[in-house]
Amino acid sequence: MGSAIKSSEIVKKAIHFKNPGRVPLYFPWLGASDVYPIGMNPPSEWKPRVDGEREWGDIWEKPSEESGITNMGHRSRVPIQNIADIISFKTPDPFDVSRYADLESRLEAAGDKYTLFAWLTVFEKAQDLLGTEELFVHLYDSPREVKILIEKITGFILGVLEMIKPFQGRLHALQLGDDWGSQNGCLMSIYMFREYFKPVYGRIIEKAHSQGMDVWLHSCGKINDLIEEFIDIKLDVINLQQCHVLGIDEISGRYRSRITFDCPVDIQRTLPSGTREKIEIEAKMLIEKWGTPHGGFIATDYGSNEADHLAIGASRRQTQYALDAFRKFGNYRQT
Repeated sequence: MGSAIKSSEIVKKAIHFKNPGRVPLYFPWLGASDVYPIGMNPPSEWKPRVDGEREWGDIWEKPSEESGITNMGHRSRVPIQNIADIISFKTPDPFDVSRYADLESRLEAAGDKYTLFAWLTVFEKAQDLLGTEELFVHLYDSPREVKILIEKITGFILGVLEMIKPFQGRLHALQLGDDWGSQNGCLMSIYMFREYFKPVYGRIIEKAHSQGMDVWLHSCGKINDLIEEFIDIKLDVINLQQCHVLGIDEISGRYRSRITFDCPVDIQRTLPSGTREKIEIEAKMLIEKWGTPHGGFIATDYGSNEADHLAIGASRRQTQYALDAFRKFGNYRQT
């Protein structure tokens, strides 16, 4: 008998529609994952000046322990208070070697799994630096300055990609994460997305591809029309977590076999409150309607630990139901 196929190969084959044999799994909380996420360190010399400060200068406040609320908190202060300050604003240094100091050991720990590097943002980073309302106002009032800011954020990401070139072939993908949708639709017009963000995403994806890496993007919300834009610039994988908001049949009809979906059962309805039967039905439907027997679907969980699941009200038992269902219906050799 031949040796078992590596997790990394199963994921690659699923992404590129090359007959993986089964649906890849990404359930780190339950210890069942073909995917191994690898984060990036802040510079060793950087220290927050106040509680909740992040490396780029934005400050976040989390709910108190007494509140009993578990979530990521809210942004309480941004570093760019005046639009004119964008010109002089300096991003953190992507070329600081301490960011990558333990990358070799993390790759060794990954073993034969598919490695997913970092979690970098463009749209959300612009919000962190300017504020959400301010960003949307300045998209209209100060387009030159906003484009300069987006270019600086993009330059940081391209710098990171440059620094990880020595690990080509071992870092399999770059993870981007920008929430582009509300419950009702995209947060901006397609025209505005094309004007400000699509070109920089395209450059990031092109550079990652030139280094042999796939690119994954997470986005919450109803981004049905935006998926076409990402397909156009050759995004490999899109992580969507609210299939009821998007519409299972609509997404299937428009995009099945054109991009790979990395998805859980719906995190707003099914995963937190669905019965085992409902979770099974939805998992089967997602595999059949968003994936193909040749690939195109990765079964995933919400988050990587108990705190993530507490934030959406999902129990370990329900998460196990989802994993069991994806395993049950994700073996293409039996379909």
